[in-house]
Amino acid sequence: MKKKLSFIKSLLIICLLLGAASVQAQVELKVLTQGSTRFSDVNDAGFGITVNQYYDFATNQLTPIESDAFSMVAINNNENVAGTMFYDEPNFILQAAYRIGGIWNPIGYLPTQDPSTDEYTVYGISPNSQYITGQTNIGFDYGGFLFDTQSEVLIGTFDPEGEASASYAVNDNGIMVGWVDRPDSGGTLRVPAYRTLDGEYHFIPEGQLPVLSGDNTIGDINSSNVMVGDFDLQPFIFDMATNTFTSFENPVGAQYAAFTSISDNGVVVGFAEVDFQVRDAIIYHPSLGSQPLYLKDVLADNGVTVNTSDGLLGTAISVSPNGQYIAGWVNGPPPFAEGWMVNLDDLIVLGVQNVSHNNISFYPNPVENILYLNSKEAIDSVAVCTITGQEVSNFTLSENLNELNLANLASGVYLVKVLSNGSVENLKIVKQ
Repeated sequence: MKKKLSFIKSLLIICLLLGAASVQAQVELKVLTQGSTRFSDVNDAGFGITVNQYYDFATNQLTPIESDAFSMVAINNNENVAGTMFYDEPNFILQAAYRIGGIWNPIGYLPTQDPSTDEYTVYGISPNSQYITGQTNIGFDYGGFLFDTQSEVLIGTFDPEGEASASYAVNDNGIMVGWVDRPDSGGTLRVPAYRTLDGEYHFIPEGQLPVLSGDNTIGDINSSNVMVGDFDLQPFIFDMATNTFTSFENPVGAQYAAFTSISDNGVVVGFAEVDFQVRDAIIYHPSLGSQPLYLKDVLADNGVTVNTSDGLLGTAISVSPNGQYIAGWVNGPPPFAEGWMVNLDDLIVLGVQNVSHNNISFYPNPVENILYLNSKEAIDSVAVCTITGQEVSNFTLSENLNELNLANLASGVYLVKVLSNGSVENLKIVKQ
């Protein structure tokens, strides 16, 4: 009898485990209780970094940085990291550095630099780990820098007109994004700018300088060359492939807002200033609406309460490339602020599917000219939108097998919304 009960108990445990495995994870917020744990970045696995600790969302555990490194600022899906190491520890002189394959490597200084007076502020590492970027200076001349981890070549990227500049992120194409100063009647004014590998600087929006003083910067760029930032105290998205600049309204009650990070499937995060030196995290995606929302409201709609001291999330600084994880820190002095991380799970699924769907399949992807749709039911209409949600083309169809001529679209990532029998399916395509 005991053997029989033991077998039944074991069977019940197995069934419970199998049942638990089949249940989808839920939207979840974790706020760290330790001070000085503000997050700098997070990857697709929910593995993030603070200034000097690694963090695993699944286990909610912090691990100290390696002893031969000093600080961290960016991490990619290969868990390669950009940060700093000591150049001269007794005199507390730091240098840019990076970790690849678990090993930290120093970047050093340009031949014309003086390590005792010139500095490096590291900001980004490309997804393929080839490029490291940030800001540096030669005397009073401040600009960006780009380090190629493959060739081990370090270059200073200084504005040809001699004004200050900085680079906050870089993608696999070596496109650096940030800002460049431009003189105005009151001194200098930051302008959102990006630099390509040919050394050319490009201002956005094209032909227009900011009127209001603010960050006025590009904060991030994804693998499809879509950039985010702020311009004249409002958040924006710029699609380099389509040369489309889209400015967004600030959320209700916000005096100023900025986008700081964008995923590969178009999830954008940032912050809104809701009071003097008080921020609240924001999120945008076409599936959530046409304008950015407070992240705490999206969480509340999904049964998650923000349990910070002021009920706000402060600054959202990073979203993982797959759009699942968001990391940031609460309000307060950033060096001492507590970090937080959100797992959106499958809350935002628009754009993450690219092969087949329940009712519609499509090919080829990437597409050069003709996209073929194969539907179980008649297709009523099709709209093609940029990743920012702007419609660029539409079709009215009636056959089960349909062809979309996309030859007139510029190269880039697009969202295809297919209306069939009263339901909408969203497809993500890459136009070559």
